[in-house]
Amino acid sequence: MQQYFAKNKNLQLEESDYHHIKNVMRMKKGDMIKVVYDNIVYDCKLTNVNECKYEIMNKTEFKENNCKVTIAFSLIKEQKLNYLLQKATETGCDFLIPINTSRCVVKIDKAKEKSKIERWTKICKEAAEQSFRSNVPKISNIYDIKELINYDSDLKLICSLNENTKNIKKVLQNNTNCDRILLVVGPEGGFSLEEEKFLLDNGFISVSLGKNVLRAETAPVVALSMINYEFGR
Repeated sequence: MQQYFAKNKNLQLEESDYHHIKNVMRMKKGDMIKVVYDNIVYDCKLTNVNECKYEIMNKTEFKENNCKVTIAFSLIKEQKLNYLLQKATETGCDFLIPINTSRCVVKIDKAKEKSKIERWTKICKEAAEQSFRSNVPKISNIYDIKELINYDSDLKLICSLNENTKNIKKVLQNNTNCDRILLVVGPEGGFSLEEEKFLLDNGFISVSLGKNVLRAETAPVVALSMINYEFGR
């Protein structure tokens, strides 16, 4: 069954979703779809495909995660970033913050920021529909890495390869009562020493995801999987 996110409380879909129903999936009268709005999933039966009309057959209300996870990711190349957005959505990330770091290979002009975020949001929306999530992760404007210290969170983690890192599993097990986690992931080549020191001096904990060195687009997915396991998300 295909899932779509409604754009308002009247359960209206985007034009692109109507096109997908009629022309891509070639659905017929009587076919079922899922329509999601405000964490409620409606099972709907198509009554008129040409006009995309449907009737609600059942609804299920989903509770939000007991622990919200924000991923702050460094700007990386487009194909890798697409993967990061898709898989972070599939594994339950709640918020996403793109950040500028000194070793970012990608720079985005302020004039193009809005269009980039719109495209990233579309990628997350499609991933959320594919994985049957009841919401779409929100994406903020691009932060400078130093702005992260002002982000409200109970537990702030930075993925690192330095010698003084703590095992993320042990850190999570010692902080099971936190409601909000901020996880910061660097670009290819990692953070500079100055950037990492700045975050550590401002309450962040340096954590390791294991002995293997992970790619920038892989690290948040592995970390989210560990968080999901420890917190039962």
